Amino acid sequence: MAGYVVRIALPDRPGALGLVASRIGAVSGDIVAINILERVEGNAVDEFVIELAGQHLVELLRNEIHEVDGAEVLDISPGPSPSSE
Repeated sequence: MAGYVVRIALPDRPGALGLVASRIGAVSGDIVAINILERVEGNAVDEFVIELAGQHLVELLRNEIHEVDGAEVLDISPGPSPSSE
């Protein structure tokens, strides 16, 4: 597993965060943290810490998130190493 920090702009409306989380799950991404960075005029910027099975899934993750109406991936960067279980 590889860790990534994903910053996403999305509409600040009920259900939008759940739709994004569902798309992350569609690529078998594991959300380990969410930080809401900003909420302004009906929009939000959230930062997710996600574990993915490998770098080959990063573009697929980006494409899945873009399927959510109004969502935009602002940045994807390497994040903390996954915790051992």
